[in-house]
Amino acid sequence: MSNTHDFRVNQLVAGYDNKTIIHGMDLEIPKNKISVIIGANGCGKSTLLKTMAKLIKPTAGDVTLNGKAVNKYPPKQLARILGLLPQSPVVPDGITVADLVGRGRFPHQSLFGGWSKKDYEAVEEAMEFMNITEFANHDIDELSGGQRQRVWIAMALAQQTDILFLDEPTTFLDITYQVEILDLLTNLNREYGTTIVMVLHDINLSARYADHIFAVKDGKLIAEGEPTEVLTSEVVKMVFDLNCVVIPDPISGTPLIIPKGRYHVNE
Repeated sequence: MSNTHDFRVNQLVAGYDNKTIIHGMDLEIPKNKISVIIGANGCGKSTLLKTMAKLIKPTAGDVTLNGKAVNKYPPKQLARILGLLPQSPVVPDGITVADLVGRGRFPHQSLFGGWSKKDYEAVEEAMEFMNITEFANHDIDELSGGQRQRVWIAMALAQQTDILFLDEPTTFLDITYQVEILDLLTNLNREYGTTIVMVLHDINLSARYADHIFAVKDGKLIAEGEPTEVLTSEVVKMVFDLNCVVIPDPISGTPLIIPKGRYHVNE
């Protein structure tokens, strides 16, 4: 399965609180691929993702979906194409797993229409995909951090969008859960052709799971392309101000960034 949605950022200028964070950025999201936005803290990664998802209005330039500015789409219409999992979403009090996942069906329901068979099937499929069916009737508060994150992603999956944005979906998770979440998202991309765009903190996990990387510094796009093209010692130094050696990952063959630091450099 694949989608043909064309998603572009054109000369984008954006920010908040009268502060410009994104400075004249151009980029195109590769269709049916996993793209990862990397960069140092405060470089504009999350601001870029939020602006692309219509949460922040651009100061100049535009974000277009199929040639039409995302700001021109009615919210429900956009939400049937584009899903967003923000960083650290707020859990409603006393809500069960199934109820939260079910909220992903809101864009597909009419004002007075009840739940359809398709709605129930979408929720069930999303929970099965994220391996949380056994927790369907549990309160969210009862779950671990990794389990809770799977529930949020299941809600986004129940939305059944062709494009999915995730802002640091593995933050605060143990490495086991980080790999599990990224494996599940890779399954989603490979099985359904979902175009995925993520902000990730871990540069080595980014290298392993991304088909395409956008490297951002000070609100500008510094480099983009496949991990082997982007993640060189020169680009890492430029983007993160980190001296490193880049070697092939012994498991995946993708770039593996080894920081030099001050105390462990061979003479």
